[in-house]
Amino acid sequence: MQISQGNLQIIFTNFQSAFNKELENAQSHYKDVAMIVPSSTAVETYGFLNNLPSVREWVGSRVIHSLGTSRFSIVNRNWEQTIDIDRNDIEDDRYGLFGPVIRDMALSASSHPDELIFGLLGDGFTQKCYDGQPFFSANHVVGTGKAQRTVSNVFGSGTYAPWFLLDCSRPIRPLIFQSRRPVTFTQKTDPRSGGAFFDNKYYYGADARYNAGYGMWQLAFACTDPLTPYNYAAVRAAMMSQRSENGRPLGIRPTHLVTLPGNENAALRILRSQTIEATSNEWAGTAIPIITQFLLCANGSTAAWEKVADFVNPSETYAAGSGTTADGKPPAASGK
Repeated sequence: MQISQGNLQIIFTNFQSAFNKELENAQSHYKDVAMIVPSSTAVETYGFLNNLPSVREWVGSRVIHSLGTSRFSIVNRNWEQTIDIDRNDIEDDRYGLFGPVIRDMALSASSHPDELIFGLLGDGFTQKCYDGQPFFSANHVVGTGKAQRTVSNVFGSGTYAPWFLLDCSRPIRPLIFQSRRPVTFTQKTDPRSGGAFFDNKYYYGADARYNAGYGMWQLAFACTDPLTPYNYAAVRAAMMSQRSENGRPLGIRPTHLVTLPGNENAALRILRSQTIEATSNEWAGTAIPIITQFLLCANGSTAAWEKVADFVNPSETYAAGSGTTADGKPPAASGK
């Protein structure tokens, strides 16, 4: 192919089309669990209520719930991925070989918000949210004066891979995805540019600007004990039993269960099987399972997060690399 700006533009248009098509069709979960907030500046500041207010009978003056009593900011961050293609490959009509690479770049771009959101969820045991406590904490303070009390949204010993119940049915969600500029595919192919002139290369890449943060902790509960029907029931009941300052239920209803690949067996049995151990399973269909490896993006992830849970013997876990067995049963030797 003759190198000209017209031909380079044709190549770019084809690459861009392949990228955008793959980006549009790629599957991701961050939109299922995060509140999508358009951003128009470098930093967005959020004012949250310390408590989710409820409707009360209007007796006397109105009771004012002031936004901004707890404030936090999310700073937009820049993201990019770039490849180079040798001028000779284009000149020799070999640019078609790079189509799969371009499509894979789109898959990477589509999954990156999942990395941010679920990595943030996994780090909720240590990272603080708007009330100054870790997102998952036993010391969240709700109410004021005589109505003040401490609420926990974390359960478990910390020994096992975590799982999370989220209420994503409300306009406010437990996590925030703040989008300043969506993913855009770009090029640098000007023959007068440094890459083309000095290195005989053309550059293609994608870039975006966004970030993630925590929303309302009341809408997310975490557990680090085994994912069993009883533990699921206990965490679910605690989450749904939360009350407002005046004692009325907040109306929270878990909609999603998020966990790691090692808990997939347990999650699917609890949420999809009609029977468990020859009895009817009352928990089938009570939440949508999201099994994501991107929880491992959390800075606080440990070796326990990569282990495979044994649904029949919940206290037993197995290393993800243990392999299969001839009888199809878990290996005899196991450890937490």
